[in-house]
Amino acid sequence: MMYCAGKIFEPIPNFPSCHGSTIAELPDGDLLAAWYAGSREGAKDVAIFTSRKRQGSDRWMYPKMIVNTPNCSEGNPVLFVDANGQIWLFYVTMYGERWTECKVYYRKSNTMGRNWGERSILRDELGWMTRNKPLYLSNGDILLPVYDECSWSSMVMISGDGGETWNTYGDLFSPKGVIQPTVVQREDGSLLMLMRSRDGEIWRSTSDDSGRTWKAAHPTELPNPNCGVDMARLHSGNIALVYNDTPHGRTPLTVALSIDEGETWGYKRDLETEEGEYSYPAVIQTRDGGIHVTYTYRRVSIMHVEIDEAWIRG
Repeated sequence: MMYCAGKIFEPIPNFPSCHGSTIAELPDGDLLAAWYAGSREGAKDVAIFTSRKRQGSDRWMYPKMIVNTPNCSEGNPVLFVDANGQIWLFYVTMYGERWTECKVYYRKSNTMGRNWGERSILRDELGWMTRNKPLYLSNGDILLPVYDECSWSSMVMISGDGGETWNTYGDLFSPKGVIQPTVVQREDGSLLMLMRSRDGEIWRSTSDDSGRTWKAAHPTELPNPNCGVDMARLHSGNIALVYNDTPHGRTPLTVALSIDEGETWGYKRDLETEEGEYSYPAVIQTRDGGIHVTYTYRRVSIMHVEIDEAWIRG
């Protein structure tokens, strides 16, 4: 069994609060993480930072600020590596005091995340946001999960031309709202979406036509304290889910494993159980089989954990 954990950084001077991490494996084998940090969530000094963990190293490099719009707060960075080895950074910039006043942007890097191109607008409508990673579908499309903070509904944006153009599909609701969708493709080609909600449970939907239409959302048996979740399809075909296994608060933080395409979650193991906030997980599996999770650690750092399926099974 494998388990190793460590903070990506100690609290950064002048940026005492952090949240909303994302992680990706780069073509050269390095890991790249990103998050937002500032005096507090939504403050005008919030910027987006990255850190790199070189292949074979046990340490993360000192954080580097990469997005800082004057007099605006940044949020919800999402890293993605496309088929050409380009690194994409999706994120939101807040033009006001609330998440409902955000626009979605992206920047691209051809230098493994060391330098970034100019920002481009993805969605100009206020209130649209990113949170979880895109994925390539079996038909070659790129699917980016998104949501509308104004209506508290979930959608996906799909590109069939490598990210040049995007179309939006789905408009998923619950009685109190569902946001921050995470999506995996299952063995039969169908898509499974899980969503954060204010209803007390993780909600779900499925699509049988590559994300163009979605079945009505309904609750699962998994609790949700109005906090982000993320999942990844593993090399084995099983699905890993990271979430707060409680209807209230943001501890514990739990990783679950489904061996039946996300219908049930028969294996669960806690990553954190102490008092405090452990939230907004991001999960990927690297080419060597390691399962990597990053998450907010008490709002002062980002934690990185590497595990494997055997550890989840206990």
